[in-house]
Amino acid sequence: MERPKNIIDYYLPHYFLVIIFTVGVIGHLFPLFYPLMIALTPYTLLITGFVVLFGYRKELSQSLVIWFFSVFIVTFLLEEAGIKTGLIFGSYYYTPVLGFSLLSVPLIIGFNWSVIILGSVIIAARLTKSIFLASLISGFITLAFDILLEPVAIKLSYWIWENNVVPVQNYIAWFLIAFIASLIYFLTNKPVQTGLAAFYLAVQFLFFLVLNLFL
Repeated sequence: MERPKNIIDYYLPHYFLVIIFTVGVIGHLFPLFYPLMIALTPYTLLITGFVVLFGYRKELSQSLVIWFFSVFIVTFLLEEAGIKTGLIFGSYYYTPVLGFSLLSVPLIIGFNWSVIILGSVIIAARLTKSIFLASLISGFITLAFDILLEPVAIKLSYWIWENNVVPVQNYIAWFLIAFIASLIYFLTNKPVQTGLAAFYLAVQFLFFLVLNLFL
């Protein structure tokens, strides 16, 4: 895939994401900056997420917009139902760290679900042309992301699990939600060419990997 020649289309958002998450890693590892990093967490996710979405402005279609907001709404509602019942992900609740909440769920959660799954489907689409296999791969990529995310999220108090134990059902739910969302994406959308969401996922993956190792 040919890279756009326009620096705004390619280099600037990629460099921006690298700089933001590099600063985030450093800030989380030094006690002096740690409180600031925690306070900035929801705004960082919101800004970087919108930077990613802006990169798709030339490939926007009605089906892609509908898919993105459907994933946003459905995952938000599943999170809310999960907190109230404990039947989807397990018994947990969110702290104020992730910013403004509607009901029991921070709004940034559904947004981040959508961006992460978008990154996963872009990677999967480049590995196979089979819709079913690509959906499986996307589900496993998203699952791997959550496996890496959970220990850091617990340390940073994004959310609290009952007895500080992440239940297996949480990982099963993550995989199934991502698999179904990915399958719907491939059935309703022409795969996008811009790889920025995949790059964003990779940067977040490295961010949580480093924090797992050193935090």
